[in-house]
Amino acid sequence: MLPDCLRTYLRAHAPLVVALSGGTDSAVLLAAAVRAGVEVAAVTVATGLVPPEEVEVAAGVARTLGVRHETLSVEMLAREAVRENTPERCYVCKRAMMEQVIAWGKAHGYHYVADGTHAGDDPAGRPGVRALAELGVLSPFAACGIGREELLALAAAWGVEVRPSSSCMATRIPTGITVTAEAMRRAREAEEFLRRAGIPGRIRVRVSGRSARIEVPAGYEEQARVLIAGVRAVGFDEVEVV
Repeated sequence: MLPDCLRTYLRAHAPLVVALSGGTDSAVLLAAAVRAGVEVAAVTVATGLVPPEEVEVAAGVARTLGVRHETLSVEMLAREAVRENTPERCYVCKRAMMEQVIAWGKAHGYHYVADGTHAGDDPAGRPGVRALAELGVLSPFAACGIGREELLALAAAWGVEVRPSSSCMATRIPTGITVTAEAMRRAREAEEFLRRAGIPGRIRVRVSGRSARIEVPAGYEEQARVLIAGVRAVGFDEVEVV
């Protein structure tokens, strides 16, 4: 079921490294590379901005597919544009990550680096896409016109787990407000509480000082009192559900 375009593209750009985040898109890309029969490795970058379990999930995906996997570490909060949460945060972060992946690939004989960006991703809403273009990182799904729906169909066909997006925890903090490990920790713990409470799908807890705004799917307004109490227990004084 590997699309012809994807097979041809991957075989023309090998050996390659897949930047494996622990999310669904890059996992499906890695599975596609295995099915295309190309030489491939997977590299995950631990930035301190995503939950630690994402790195563990990425390692598990590579292990299941029988692919060599490497984890690199980059302390993103040491970079001023990231720490101070400037409008360039995503660009600076993505560029720093991909520079590390590219360097690893070159050192180990891999000629290309690819990521899971697909045809439905809007570059205007993803500043990191600019960094990908500048560094020559490949996006096979986008190149083949494969969007989210087709990507999910491939995941289902190949047995790749579709996981809710967790995204960078720095996105939980308003632009211009300093990103701290403590603020991200509280946001992460609050979101973990909401998942344990049975809230499905996309969950976000936006943090501003000691205040939190809970974003959950429609239909859970009746549980607001319980949700607010649980999130307050994480360390917030003011909490609202939107």
